[in-house]
Amino acid sequence: MQDKLSHYLNESPTVFFILKKENKSWELEYVTSNVVNLYGYSAEDFLLKKIKHEDFIFTEDLHTFRSEIRQVSKVIKNEYIYNPYRLVRNDQIIWVNHILKIIHDENGNVSHYYGYLNDITESQKIKKELEQHLNIINNNVLITISNQDGFIIDVSDAYCKLTQFTKSELIGKKHSIFRHSSMDDTFFKELWETILNGKIWKGEYKNIKKDGTEFWVENSITPNFDEYKNITGFTSVYNDITDKKKISEISITDFLTELYNRRHFNTIFDLEFKRAKRDKKNFILLILDIDFFKQYNDTYGHDGGDIVLRKISDIIKATLKRPNDYLFRLGGEEFGIITSDIEYIGVVRLCNRLLSSVMDLKIKHRTSLVNDFVTISIGAQIVKTSSDINENLVFKFADNALYEAKKQGRNRAVIKE
Repeated sequence: MQDKLSHYLNESPTVFFILKKENKSWELEYVTSNVVNLYGYSAEDFLLKKIKHEDFIFTEDLHTFRSEIRQVSKVIKNEYIYNPYRLVRNDQIIWVNHILKIIHDENGNVSHYYGYLNDITESQKIKKELEQHLNIINNNVLITISNQDGFIIDVSDAYCKLTQFTKSELIGKKHSIFRHSSMDDTFFKELWETILNGKIWKGEYKNIKKDGTEFWVENSITPNFDEYKNITGFTSVYNDITDKKKISEISITDFLTELYNRRHFNTIFDLEFKRAKRDKKNFILLILDIDFFKQYNDTYGHDGGDIVLRKISDIIKATLKRPNDYLFRLGGEEFGIITSDIEYIGVVRLCNRLLSSVMDLKIKHRTSLVNDFVTISIGAQIVKTSSDINENLVFKFADNALYEAKKQGRNRAVIKE
């Protein structure tokens, strides 16, 4: 039995050795013959003290190794594990894992040390490569990891750099710390329904940085599972698409007023009309027109007219408060507003605020036939949830309401249901 055990020890990849105390110093009493594979020297060379273990320790690791030797004598437990360190054999670096089993006699004094040495060079190489890959990911890939309740538990340095938050400022927080006020609750509700069902969610949305700057991300959220298929958290990978969105914004933005243009109006009109129908909410279209704008241009010049267009654009934008209020320049002096989920009285109040806000600008207009200042007229069409009106007719009806407001004397709103 002892011969078999000795055979297994000598043939194993682990070098086994025994240290025994003699004359107040620890001497090598036994070492397996496979030591030659690790050092290039035989067991006999070690036992006869021709060479010793410290002769092979990499110079930079020797100080730490000796410090740990001093720690061994203070260890109360029956085992001590050294930090991995390097050996040098024929100019070749070998990483080793070193474990000591501490053997006590009947009086509780240390009588022997049983030691194990393993060549872990390959695993250290893999570990180093993994650390390099993780470092590359940390510095270059936008990632957050959250628990099942949505609290951030880890975040890459790259994402911290993008958002201007430090890691400590984000750990323990929810992703709502980045949420832009224009993002609808429904959007995130659908997101959570998807990932809580164990499915991957992908989408685009607008966020804010620590300093309030807006940025857009393309986001893929993958649920993380334990061995029992329980969701333990979520990994979010982002792509910064702010520049892409800026280019896209240029194509849908009116150059003068920086409002959405007629092209984007057609897209949003179709989407919002269908969404209102699906959600069973009222759909509202307002068409606004600056009264006697041609006369204003003739009197004050086109540069003056451009200033008026910008001022009115800004005041209308400031008057609209809700995330699902959309404002467009439809062309010339005509503007469009798309909104939803407002009853008739709410539309009346909105129109009155718009009329007042423009009047309060007090932009002089001496050739207007209705007021000394620039005014607007509004035509509004409310499409109720019960209505079967075709979306192609909505614009026509709102335009007819605008025509009626002008016919009635301008500087007013006509609202149709």
